[in-house]
Amino acid sequence: MRRRWPRRLLVTAFVLLLLAVVGATWFTHRLMVEVLSGRAFAAPEAAEITDPLTLGYRGDPSRALGLPFTELTVDTPLGPAPAWLVPGAEQAQLGAIFVHGIGGAREDGYAYLRELHAAGLPTLLITYRNDAGAPAAPDGLRSFGLTEWQDLEAAMIALQAQGVQKVVLVGASMGGGIIGQFLARSDLAADVAAVVLDAPALDFPIVLAHVTDRLGLPLRSLGTRLALPAFALTHGVNLGQAQVIPVLAAFPGPVLLFHGSADRIVPKETSFALLAARQGQTTFLHTRGDHLQSRAAEPARFSALLAGFLAALPR
Repeated sequence: MRRRWPRRLLVTAFVLLLLAVVGATWFTHRLMVEVLSGRAFAAPEAAEITDPLTLGYRGDPSRALGLPFTELTVDTPLGPAPAWLVPGAEQAQLGAIFVHGIGGAREDGYAYLRELHAAGLPTLLITYRNDAGAPAAPDGLRSFGLTEWQDLEAAMIALQAQGVQKVVLVGASMGGGIIGQFLARSDLAADVAAVVLDAPALDFPIVLAHVTDRLGLPLRSLGTRLALPAFALTHGVNLGQAQVIPVLAAFPGPVLLFHGSADRIVPKETSFALLAARQGQTTFLHTRGDHLQSRAAEPARFSALLAGFLAALPR
């Protein structure tokens, strides 16, 4: 009888370990669904935000910054999506498109719009699948650019129909991942003149590991690795492919990059990895801000770098 105890202990330990692994995988999988559905970023009702440079502000460009704009409809593969076009210089051939992240909105582009407008660039502030007013994806989930790049391509076509030839792509958070997938997959990638990235989410597995580390989940490293193929089985999307650092590293045009060291959502290491891999012209402002808070952390340097970057682009 005594000889059975070591075996029972080993079996019990194995079963407990297996349950812990399954639990870590399930929790991480559930976390992915909450993040990609946008529910993880749903904020409780609060007082109306009046500063257009503060995340969460809602209102059109005229109300926000006193800028004229036109309502456009972008014909995406899933259906019509609303957009705002802020005009630039007369007969401008260089324009810009702003791409927001998960839980964000086209109003997040106001952090860059003053400089874009002052530089004379017609600027399109877009919505894409799963945004309010835009078509919903079949599963209602974001895919870190693996599908959303098609909506950006449709926005590029809409902006070029206004007479623009070359475009500056501005991406915040997951917007950076969408831009990366666009550059990798779209036939219009050659029309991108420059890229501006703010706290860009360029590698979903790294972002997921960063979030689970912050939550302090047990067996989080193993759970993260197993949750990715599990999600591919349950939702048909392999988010392990949502990695675009090499794509942006190879982009031949200039890149302007902002990232805060206190970022709780996208680790600053992804931007440092991009900086190390870049061969072309790259400007990097590293601040002490949280996620998408580099402008708030260093407003003068942020504005000056953005304005100088845009002024140097060929027209």
